[in-house]
Amino acid sequence: MAEVRTLGASTRAVVSAAAAALVAIASYAGTTAVLAVVAVLLLAFAWGWPRLVGLPVAGRRAVLLAVVAVLSLSAVLLTGDLEYLAVVAAAGVIGAFVLELTRDDGRPRLVDSLSASCAGVVVVVSGAGWVGMGRTPLEVAVVFTAAGTLAAGAACAAIHLPPWVHAGVTIVGATVVGAVAGLVLPELGYVGAIIGFASGLLSAALHQLLGRYPAANRLVPALAAAVLPVVVVGVPVYVIARFYLV
Repeated sequence: MAEVRTLGASTRAVVSAAAAALVAIASYAGTTAVLAVVAVLLLAFAWGWPRLVGLPVAGRRAVLLAVVAVLSLSAVLLTGDLEYLAVVAAAGVIGAFVLELTRDDGRPRLVDSLSASCAGVVVVVSGAGWVGMGRTPLEVAVVFTAAGTLAAGAACAAIHLPPWVHAGVTIVGATVVGAVAGLVLPELGYVGAIIGFASGLLSAALHQLLGRYPAANRLVPALAAAVLPVVVVGVPVYVIARFYLV
């Protein structure tokens, strides 16, 4: 039976833009709203990632990623910092090894499965970085800029163009949005363009990469592909804010 296609590339791009917009709105609303939005995005990614990349025992991997998501968010909320995310990531990698050791299906695709599980752990842990951002005007401006450039990159990704032209338009569009944000907010300055360039590069790369998976047009895997560009930049945005601005 042929696969039912429910979310095409353009629709995934729209979902990515909507997810980025939700993060920006939640940042303005407060920590609780950010926590709720990020938690939903992380759980959507946790459920869909193993199915997107076609991993064996997908349900158990989804549970592992969901547990890592809860631990990551809890660590950030309790400490107000990203200090213990490295510990959570290490625990998640150990959990991925334990999952492989307890498989009873002959362990096909062992290296692929382990690598993809560890990659999922890294993405989930990085997503918790959004919650670690403070609520000062400058930090909220950084979140708005990052979310805006991600949304711009996703919007460009919805345009049907040849791959290299498509990537160029996405990167340029996101960079321009970031640069404009830097002009509107002088305290942000050139950092806005840096955020935009990084967001555009990420959006273009992930759009091309994840779209190659056969499962990328099914609902649950497609949601994971759509939220991935948003959640994975949580820690990088936090680092940029701390290194350049705070």
